[in-house]
Amino acid sequence: MTTVDAQTVVVGAGAIGSATAYWLAERGQTDVVVLEQYDLGHGNGASQDHSRAIRHSYHDNAYGRLTQAAFDNWDRLAKESGQQVLLRTGGVEIGLKGTPGEEMIARYRKVLDDQGHAYERWDNARLAEHYPQWRVEEPAEVTFTRDMGLVDIGKAGQTHRALAAALGVTFRPRTRAVRIETLTDAVRVHTDDGGSVVARDVVVAAGAWSDDILAEVGQTWRTTISQEQVAYFVPKVLRDFTPEAFPVWGWYGPTLFYGFPVYGEVAVKIARDMSGRFVTHQTRSLEPVAEETELLETFLRERLPEAAGFELYSKTCIYDMPPDRNFVIDAMPGNPRVVVGIGAGHAAKFAGLFGEILSQLVVEGRSRYPIEPFRADRPALKDPSFRSVFGL
Repeated sequence: MTTVDAQTVVVGAGAIGSATAYWLAERGQTDVVVLEQYDLGHGNGASQDHSRAIRHSYHDNAYGRLTQAAFDNWDRLAKESGQQVLLRTGGVEIGLKGTPGEEMIARYRKVLDDQGHAYERWDNARLAEHYPQWRVEEPAEVTFTRDMGLVDIGKAGQTHRALAAALGVTFRPRTRAVRIETLTDAVRVHTDDGGSVVARDVVVAAGAWSDDILAEVGQTWRTTISQEQVAYFVPKVLRDFTPEAFPVWGWYGPTLFYGFPVYGEVAVKIARDMSGRFVTHQTRSLEPVAEETELLETFLRERLPEAAGFELYSKTCIYDMPPDRNFVIDAMPGNPRVVVGIGAGHAAKFAGLFGEILSQLVVEGRSRYPIEPFRADRPALKDPSFRSVFGL
């Protein structure tokens, strides 16, 4: 039997990797090593910033079946740590009638119905009654859900790392995993300093960097990286945009905009999904694109004019997307000791649950959650002729 340095190596200490490390330790693994190529809590990937939307409404039941467990997981973390990482603000999702947004609202409502989650159907008058900050003159379909809110993703990662470290997990920042070597009864993870760590299993939660080390262990797809951008604007009347007065929101149409009340910064946050700026590690920039900020500001001025004060700052992040933009949560085909978690640019709300599921795959070889749609051997990942689909 191979002598090992650790029971499990986790590659990546972002939101998913940190949650995985915590759950492995919580499940009794006493020797877990986490390799992170940057400093802990860095801003180069997809686990930065203050807020990510969390909701029960989704475009597909594959995700709708998991949302309650995601909420429960964050509540458990808060109880365990004393840190609030989930804030329920309520939420509105808006689609103009006669546009693709109306169809998206209908799809999301169907998932809510299928999964038994309560919601309210609003028209323009109800929206104006509850949230007069909005300017929507065209007939619209509006869904209001009380549970919708935000996850403080940066704080969540810090909390998972703190709890994991207290349980004996070793974090090794500024240590990049460069290759995974499969042994007869173990894996060897080679690092950029010339060293290696031998473990029974490895969990790859490296986001946009996953391709760098999965190619030799059976990866059949390529991950597309998209550079995205968020902007913070200081509203003209702060008290009108606090979490008590204003919800998390989504605007569905040809362009999907979404945003948050004042939280983390003394400013509201706005972004759009899928800017379409496809990049590589070499071409990705940390510098915001002025045209993107202008697009976001224009939306605010038209739809939420009192939120369109001065820009506090803008920042970039990245999505890591398989060809069908669905999660990958599975052991690699033919390599059961190599477990992978890829969030596809919309997993932050599920990060705690992701960690629990990945720990189950390592410890038990299976999960009690319905993750069949996220297999690593599904057709979209095996068929080289599959045409990428990145919209939700």
